[in-house]
Amino acid sequence: MISLRKGSYVPVFEANSASSAHPAPPIVLAEPQKPAPLSDVKRVRMAVVVGVLAAVAGVVATVLIWRALRTPATAAAELLPLASYPGVEGPPALSPDGSFVAFAWSGPAGPGRTDIYVKAVGSEALRRLTATPDSESNPAWSPDGRSIAFVLNGNGVFTISQLGGAERQVSASGTHVAWASDSKSVLIRDREGNAGPFGIHQVFLDTLERRRLTQPRLGPGDWRFAVSPDGNTLAFIRYDRVALGDLYVVPMQGGEPRRLSDWHAALDGLSWTPDSREIVYSVEERAAGRLWRIHANSVSPGRGSPVADIPTAAMNPSISRPLPTQPARLAFQTITRDVDIHMMDLEARLVNDTIESQPFANSTRIEGSARFSPDGTRIAFMSLRSGGPEVWVAGRDGSGLQQITSLGAPDLVVGGWSPDGTRVAFDAAIAGNDDVYVVGADGGHLRRLTSESSADGIVSWSGDGRWIYFSSTRAGATPDIWRVSPDGGPATRVTRNGGFDPKESPDGRYLFYLDRHPAGLAIDGTARLMRVPVGGGQAELVLERLRPLLWAVTDTGIAFITREPNFDAVDMYRFSDRRVARVGRLGFRIAEAYTHMSVSRDGRWALATKMERFDADLLLLDNFR
Repeated sequence: MISLRKGSYVPVFEANSASSAHPAPPIVLAEPQKPAPLSDVKRVRMAVVVGVLAAVAGVVATVLIWRALRTPATAAAELLPLASYPGVEGPPALSPDGSFVAFAWSGPAGPGRTDIYVKAVGSEALRRLTATPDSESNPAWSPDGRSIAFVLNGNGVFTISQLGGAERQVSASGTHVAWASDSKSVLIRDREGNAGPFGIHQVFLDTLERRRLTQPRLGPGDWRFAVSPDGNTLAFIRYDRVALGDLYVVPMQGGEPRRLSDWHAALDGLSWTPDSREIVYSVEERAAGRLWRIHANSVSPGRGSPVADIPTAAMNPSISRPLPTQPARLAFQTITRDVDIHMMDLEARLVNDTIESQPFANSTRIEGSARFSPDGTRIAFMSLRSGGPEVWVAGRDGSGLQQITSLGAPDLVVGGWSPDGTRVAFDAAIAGNDDVYVVGADGGHLRRLTSESSADGIVSWSGDGRWIYFSSTRAGATPDIWRVSPDGGPATRVTRNGGFDPKESPDGRYLFYLDRHPAGLAIDGTARLMRVPVGGGQAELVLERLRPLLWAVTDTGIAFITREPNFDAVDMYRFSDRRVARVGRLGFRIAEAYTHMSVSRDGRWALATKMERFDADLLLLDNFR
């Protein structure tokens, strides 16, 4: 008799010698028989063994199938650590069966270039999949489980067997990658001619032929994306402006994208449920990521509902693809950030060629976009210390700290002070529209100056206080410089061949600006610094390769950040001789999130954002349904 003890998978073999209520009759031989040949005995024994093993296999298979069909229905979701190594583990990519996870990591040596690693779920077994001189990131596991696609920094998109081996380049460019459901093509985020918004393109692996799937009109464009397991629908995140994104879906065969969410906020990642009915996506709420789920066939834009059983910050989900009726595994990234503003005295003595700095009005949350008042004694800045981003004001020494807005906007950037120091201009995204506002330095007299459906922002005051300059896409996908009275009224256009991040010269004769909007405002994105007469005229080139939001106009020149291979530095373009001189190195790298730098009008004091803390680990929600 073969039995399985309760709670065990090990079969127990027992001789059934107990008496039976209906004993079998004895076997009576009619006549003596010859012993069976040895070969026949072996065959009989072999048949018995095979029969026993088959019976055991049948019983075990039956029990396992029964447990597989029954247990998940009552199994509770369980939150488990997945990868908690020193440094930052990039967004996870679960294998289809949920047994492994791939992610980018700099390795045990510490911060630096990243490679793709593969780790077993529920085990510390870890192996490095790639090893090149450059950084690899954004791994994506093919639906058939055989390959992993990834992005090689500056060199495009590659695929590699999940077991390792030779890499294959499938695109010379691209910043994100995902797979089609049949594993025969990949989708990449890319743009044509290094200009315009990013779209999504399909690359067929047999021919490397491309097919464009999406093409946004303006802004940074399309971000992360995923194809439904049934292969019918592409879901993606689209940004009309930095930090103003929403979830969209479009048929893989082509068509007009349909907006699925109404967040108008910073969305980070997304993944389909195995039945292709819902999309799990992450959104930044008060600087912390949270996972939501929404039905892909929702009639009107909405938000869906929060994913239960996750009590911590969560971003960039990845969901396995189990058999029907089985629970899935949901992996995600949890991130903790603290960005502070640091104050520097540019006239102080350097220490080893480095400018010393001190934290300004720091908190455990995120601060940024700080601006000096005209006399340099006060500072207006953005802070999330009260929850969402709001405008705060303090003295240069941090005294008199005061919150002067309570808008609850998902995104806000301080632009600058009026020449008399009584008002502060800023742009904010409210109800999905990014517009220009002014508020009294004491928190009163809030006024909205623009109401177009375009992206209006990155503002500054004219020296005489009559105008507020800002960038706008109201004339097309490429932003230009416009200006509007701080008392309201119609806006007038200043540039016609692109313009971003405007600042007037100290004498009021010229307007400096960047000639284009580097997509995504990445810290490595640069543009040309131009100037044009305020009264109109021909624009001329001032400097090459300036980084957005990392330059300031002073009385004697233009201060800007130069990013060297191993450090960031402050340089000064002098008006007197039109030459660039180095002021000194920074003692830290400018934060890649909430990037900002500002200098007082007299050129002495500088402010820049520093990433004080950035931790990222991977977690797993088991039995996700």
